[in-house]
Amino acid sequence: MNNEEKFRKIMRCLSKWLSNHEKNKQIADYLNIYQIHRVGVYGYGILGKHLVRELQAQDFPISWVVDRSASNDEACCNLVRPGEMDKLEDVDMAIITTLADVETVESDLLKFVTGKIISVEELIDSIYGWRNQT
Repeated sequence: MNNEEKFRKIMRCLSKWLSNHEKNKQIADYLNIYQIHRVGVYGYGILGKHLVRELQAQDFPISWVVDRSASNDEACCNLVRPGEMDKLEDVDMAIITTLADVETVESDLLKFVTGKIISVEELIDSIYGWRNQT
């Protein structure tokens, strides 16, 4: 995926995410409805940081964040490098926020996570189509 394609995918995802907010469709509310109580996040780039910040603002538990280049002084939560994924606590859902190589990341996570594994795009799309009762 080239940078232009990546940028377009990020913009589409952020646009739907913002639309969800405008309709008061919160990620934590959606996860709670579906009995997801602990998540892990793979990727701490643009989408990963926004996801972590939103979930933290809603007091939603994030067990870990896997990222190859984030530093522990970013104080988001329990940061783990990809080579240390054997240390991951199991979660109800792992959310992949990288846009490239999602299948490879999913395959790697399947070795350590028994819960659902979903891309952030799929999560945002699901919330976009969700008819919440608020």
